[in-house]
Amino acid sequence: MKCILLFLLCSMFSISSKAQQPLLPLNYTLDIPADFRQYENNVTNCIQWFGETPRNIDIEKRKQTEDFLVKWIYGCPYITVVIEPYVMKLSAKNADLLLSFMFGYTVYQLQNLGNKNLLPANIAGLNQLIKDYKLNNKLLKSDSSIDKIIELQASGKLSDWVMPQLGQEY
Repeated sequence: MKCILLFLLCSMFSISSKAQQPLLPLNYTLDIPADFRQYENNVTNCIQWFGETPRNIDIEKRKQTEDFLVKWIYGCPYITVVIEPYVMKLSAKNADLLLSFMFGYTVYQLQNLGNKNLLPANIAGLNQLIKDYKLNNKLLKSDSSIDKIIELQASGKLSDWVMPQLGQEY
């Protein structure tokens, strides 16, 4: 009985410790399209880790993960993140929130390859930005523009606000 209990405790610790680290590939290469495809799960996992880990935790791992993600996103031939002017304004006080937007946008595109509709991609980016802002509110500058976006999200009106930002009508 003690052996079973010890095994279960060790298993639970092992699972929880894996969930707390990004699945960062070692010695990765990003030269040809196949290189990017093989790391899609790593990208999704790393972005999830970013969204769940405060900025002041595991800073070196965060920097390595950020470097990998930025290289992957900028080099990926089949993912295009469109940064509209409103996103630049939203991230003006906290520049790293631009990355959070890009990460959410990227996950949406990976899950919806070929979908060119900018609205859901922007909503996904904003949701990631909001998640980061809330998670790290004590580490970031307060921003009334983002507070407004959070209110719009909570009231279910975020899409209504984003559409004109994209030049789309209701």
